[in-house]
Amino acid sequence: MGALRLPPFIDTATHLGYPAYFMTILGVWYVLAGIVVLAPRLPLLKEWAYAGLIFNYTGAAFSHVWMGDSLEKLVGPVIFIGLTLTSWELRPQSRRAFTPSPLPTVGFSRKRLVAYWIATVLVAAELAVGGVWDLLRIDLVRDVVEHLGYPTYLLIIMGVWKLPGAVALLMPGSRRIKEWAYAGAVITYASAVASHVTVGDGIGRVVAPTVLLALTLVSWALRPPRLMSKRPRARTDEHRP
Repeated sequence: MGALRLPPFIDTATHLGYPAYFMTILGVWYVLAGIVVLAPRLPLLKEWAYAGLIFNYTGAAFSHVWMGDSLEKLVGPVIFIGLTLTSWELRPQSRRAFTPSPLPTVGFSRKRLVAYWIATVLVAAELAVGGVWDLLRIDLVRDVVEHLGYPTYLLIIMGVWKLPGAVALLMPGSRRIKEWAYAGAVITYASAVASHVTVGDGIGRVVAPTVLLALTLVSWALRPPRLMSKRPRARTDEHRP
């Protein structure tokens, strides 16, 4: 419903200091997430949908706290955080298990692996450095969010998510956590591109988030097979002599 920019949602956004156009961006993500969550199977996309919903609901809760709103304003975001986590935890196996990767697990191109690590390290570095800058709310990033019409406290929300995202992309294993990190990065960079386009910025301001969005997708697409599917557990004989 956020995509329709209905008055109650516009009033909430204005009260929290967000530009009205942000509700359209948010609404697009909500609609896509809703479709994916309700669709059968699609476990990989569901991780992205759940991640996006948690990011948005926790961000809404933090925004109300920052503005000093009453507990009544927190009821909605908190309930939806709980419902989202409950749905994520209780979803059946067909909506949870990642399907085996169709790519071969041997003979993985060295060039592809190098490209993966270059893209991943660049994205992780930006998330780490950007996360610190956001938490410190230095002038460089403050000027950008103020220019786009966002409240500067949004930088704190972004910084809190960016730092663990950077760690998740670089640490071994933990595929589900990596998917959440990729989802957060894609949502952040895509929303930044949409925001700059909406306020009428020139190509110069759109280049950086577009490049980072492309690097994130390249890292995700080129990740090694061992990160794309779990190895089946070795079966043990139930009837041993």
